[in-house]
Amino acid sequence: MAKRATLALLLCFSISLFTVTSGIVFASSDNWSEVVRFADAGIILETEPFTVDHVEWRIRWEYEPEPEVPEEHPSLHVYVYTQEYPGSWFESIRKRGTEETNGTLYIHDKNGTFHLTIISAVQNYTLIIEQNLESIPEFPSWIILPLFLIATSLAITIKKRLFRPIS
Repeated sequence: MAKRATLALLLCFSISLFTVTSGIVFASSDNWSEVVRFADAGIILETEPFTVDHVEWRIRWEYEPEPEVPEEHPSLHVYVYTQEYPGSWFESIRKRGTEETNGTLYIHDKNGTFHLTIISAVQNYTLIIEQNLESIPEFPSWIILPLFLIATSLAITIKKRLFRPIS
C-alpha cells in the first residue's frame, strides 16, 4: 500500500512539474534587449549611469588590440559598479593583448542602476549592455508546486510514523 501511495505521489509530482515548467522560456537571442552601448578608444572612461530592469543581463565586449602595446600590458579592463556602492566594483573584464578579443560577461540576480569604469590601451572597443527580457526579479513561480508537494509528503510520512497503532 505504501509503495502505491509513493508511486502515485511521484507520478503527480512529475506531471505537475512537467505542466508547470512547460511554459518556461529559455534565454534565446530574441529575449535580449540592448540597454546601452559604449564604443571608444579612450584610455580611462567613467560611463554615465544606466539602468537594468531585469535580473539577468550581460556585457558583450569586443576590442582591437593596439599593435604597439606589449602583450604583457593590460589591454582592456572594465569594472562594473552599482549606484549604491560606487567605490566597490562587483564584476570585471580584464584582458591582455590578443588572448581573447571578444566575449560575454553574464550577470545574474542584480538589477538597478550601474556604471562602468573602462581602462583601455586598445585601438577601439565596443561594450554592449543587454538584459534578458524573460528574467523575473523574484524566485521562479514553478518552484512553489514542488515545494508544496515535498512539504505534504513529509507531513504525511511524519504523521504515519508518529501515529502508528499500538498492537
